[in-house]
Amino acid sequence: MTDEPAFDEAAWRERVHEHRAEKDEFFAEHPQSPIPVGDREDFDGLSYFEPDPDYRVVARFGRAQNPEPVSLETTQGPPAEYDRVGVLGFTLDGEHRTLEAFRVEGEDSLFVPFADETNGDETYHRGRYLDVDAADAEQGDDVVVDFNLAYNPFCAYADHFSCALPPAENRLDVAVRAGERAYDA
Repeated sequence: MTDEPAFDEAAWRERVHEHRAEKDEFFAEHPQSPIPVGDREDFDGLSYFEPDPDYRVVARFGRAQNPEPVSLETTQGPPAEYDRVGVLGFTLDGEHRTLEAFRVEGEDSLFVPFADETNGDETYHRGRYLDVDAADAEQGDDVVVDFNLAYNPFCAYADHFSCALPPAENRLDVAVRAGERAYDA
């Protein structure tokens, strides 16, 4: 994990745009789209911040010795159960910051719900999510955290979804102007 190849910004930008196009297609056409059926005909894609390599950071992974089960509050219904497996430490906007990482049963990537200073204005008011490719990371490994891939939980599109809320430890005191913006039906 620590020997990442040299960063190719052009290839990275292309991957971000491809990822967004695939997501927009899924949201417009797939039966499991969170966009309400009545809104899909007029759906012409999600709103995103422009890709910015400053929001693609390398984080140091601190693995929990014993993954700790935690309950995260949800938008409705009972809490969601996850295993807290580690902490990601990184520099963003000139300051050292941390985010706790969780394991979702059956998923290879780590689940990182977070909130920041854009919530409620530029982004979904309850926070956004990241999936971080660090399933095989060991203590002290470097992993990429790309906020350009931050996305809204399904409850940002329809009220009937129940979504995990970022814990207090994952509230960043900086505006993260990367990834998905707030959804405007």
